Amino acid sequence: MSHHFTSRRSYLAIGLAAGLVGLALAGQPARAGNISITISQGGLPSIQVGLDFGNFGAGTTANNVVADTGALNALLDAFGFDFNFNALGAISNSPASGVNATLLLTGQVFRTTAGGGDQTITIDASQNDYTTLASAPGTLTSFSTANFVPGGGISQIGTSYFATSNTQDDTSGLFTTAPTLTPPGGSATEPPLPVPSTPVFSLTNRVVITLPGDTTGGSSPPVDQFTHSTTVTAVIPEPASVAMLGMGLPVAFMGLRWLRRRRVSAIN
Repeated sequence: MSHHFTSRRSYLAIGLAAGLVGLALAGQPARAGNISITISQGGLPSIQVGLDFGNFGAGTTANNVVADTGALNALLDAFGFDFNFNALGAISNSPASGVNATLLLTGQVFRTTAGGGDQTITIDASQNDYTTLASAPGTLTSFSTANFVPGGGISQIGTSYFATSNTQDDTSGLFTTAPTLTPPGGSATEPPLPVPSTPVFSLTNRVVITLPGDTTGGSSPPVDQFTHSTTVTAVIPEPASVAMLGMGLPVAFMGLRWLRRRRVSAIN
């Protein structure tokens, strides 16, 4: 593998770690579940990363998982995957009801095999016990970025799943998919999707990446540096609605006052 590609891997790993730490410090997580990452390809056994499954590196917590890429890649090779990772991580943040719930999946994946034609890998990140919508409905939004290096990618598709079951990896409920990204990459967002009020819920991010075979012998393989984020925001009443509600309060008080006077007159 070339020095250029190795250096790029080092810078990415440093940047990813810094970004994950920064996002972790931005909130005050309050949930019991442990965030998890699931990696799958075709009919091969799925591989998971997280406190409940292993393959995690230094700095991993219940709401911030950073993959040990050395251990992960060895396992991927042993099970016959056509991909390895230079970096992989996920982080969640939902401190309390009324605060935006977020789930971020990010990393860099590359092809390790030349044969077999185009191959597709699916990467999921999931977390539960979000409480953002405990008192109001909200909206679900997806956002993805892709950077195909050195331009030999095929496609990347990111989907966000919302589940009132509050079960991790539940993809049976509402979802929104960002537009497909193709080389050289870019970013894409999907219009917000209405979601109902619920005491707790889970989120799952799914990124599906297709890369061609490596024809460079490992010196400069097809690469995709990716992110996919999900945000759930509670709906806040419009100022006009709040104003009308405020106008209704004096009317109610006047009505109570009128009833009280009527009762006093009847007694006298």
